[in-house]
Amino acid sequence: MRRILLCLLLVLSAPAVPQGNPTDDDVVEDNAESRADPFRDPGRTLPYLAYTLGQLHYLTYACGGEEAQQWRARMIELLQLEAPMTGFRRERLIDAFNDGYQVEQRARIRCGAEAEAERRTLARRGSQMSEALLNEVLD
Repeated sequence: MRRILLCLLLVLSAPAVPQGNPTDDDVVEDNAESRADPFRDPGRTLPYLAYTLGQLHYLTYACGGEEAQQWRARMIELLQLEAPMTGFRRERLIDAFNDGYQVEQRARIRCGAEAEAERRTLARRGSQMSEALLNEVLD
């Protein structure tokens, strides 16, 4: 039930604001092939979503200022729903979020059209992962 609520929240929020890659097995390389992995392996979708939220948070924060906290807030909601207690799962999601933030921070120096295009791409990816999680729950 929690996943359904989370997925609906993320899917519905995707169009409003333009909307990332992890495992102990969840930290994977950031390339086109690894980006598809979460869709082939549903167990990796949640950490990958946290990674994407981290990327989005960096882009929004860096280009929108300190007030731009919507993706960090989404991550907090994700943690509350999927890993409310301290433990491996929660730490894995937090690490994935932080990894996404740091990777984007190293890659993105300037804001502008390129950053906005990246943000839209990440938003679509986040929406797809949310839908994949929702479908997993409903199946």
